Amino acid sequence: MNLSQLFMVGLPADNNLDFVRDFEPGGVILMGRNARPFEEVAELGRQLREISGNPMIASDHEGGRVQRLKEGFEILPPARQVAELGTENVRQVAARVAEQLNGAGLNFNFAPVCDVPTHGGDTVIGKRAFSTDFDEAGLFVAAYVDGLQGKLRVGACAKHFPGHGGVGVDSHFGLPTFSGSRDELESHLEPFRAAIEAGVSAIMVAHIAVMELDPSGAPASLSQPVISGLLRGELGFDGLVVSDDLEMGALETISTGAIAVRALNAGCDLLLFCHTAQKAIEAREAVELALKNGRLAPERVEDALARIAAWKQTFAS
Repeated sequence: MNLSQLFMVGLPADNNLDFVRDFEPGGVILMGRNARPFEEVAELGRQLREISGNPMIASDHEGGRVQRLKEGFEILPPARQVAELGTENVRQVAARVAEQLNGAGLNFNFAPVCDVPTHGGDTVIGKRAFSTDFDEAGLFVAAYVDGLQGKLRVGACAKHFPGHGGVGVDSHFGLPTFSGSRDELESHLEPFRAAIEAGVSAIMVAHIAVMELDPSGAPASLSQPVISGLLRGELGFDGLVVSDDLEMGALETISTGAIAVRALNAGCDLLLFCHTAQKAIEAREAVELALKNGRLAPERVEDALARIAAWKQTFAS
């Protein structure tokens, strides 16, 4: 088993690819620090494919305040503004995003946002959400998935499961807790159901404690009841499950190795380390050790690797 394929990593600000050559990750995410003019991003994509064959090459290209790649790319308004002109406009905007990302060598977009902001203390989602109405948000999410994954086959990733809009803490800095009822949770799941029905390639799991599902208080990204129970079991999602960035503040009290092993055991397939190469190395070592000492079943890792390979066959080959 090539355990490095379980990881998507960030690049340093100078876009040096030495770590990618050595580590051979399953994918790379381009952050704001990696942004270059369109032609340079395209050349970077070519180099990554030359090194890795068919890597996942991703970015957060939502529009509004979350768009990492800008120079030479269409500057997109936030999702709420795109949605004001209806579902067909959302579909067309997503298709244009796919065209530009594909032209620049990217094959994975961490969008659409399925979150619906309902908490008065929300500082994270805001206009990144298509709507403040759950059913309406689902219609826009489905249109976006269709537009992005249609003609040019750029993989969409619905986020942040099971919904970041119902909490008032930013998971970049602390662990939010969703304390609503199961009925309230079901409402937040509606846009994700719509994404699944539309055939979304991947779903990103948030670092949010959901007490209704997991009374232990574990973040959803490390919670078997949330991922294996709810997402895989009840919602029937069989695509790629991606963790949110495992270096975020919500997980700061847990060691890097423990995070990686727990995320895989919970049901995550692709582990995201956006910033620190050494943490990705530590995580891979912990996964290798967990396989040896029985804390991680080989079947779980093989399942994750198979989903990553299947995703690449569809979107990166």
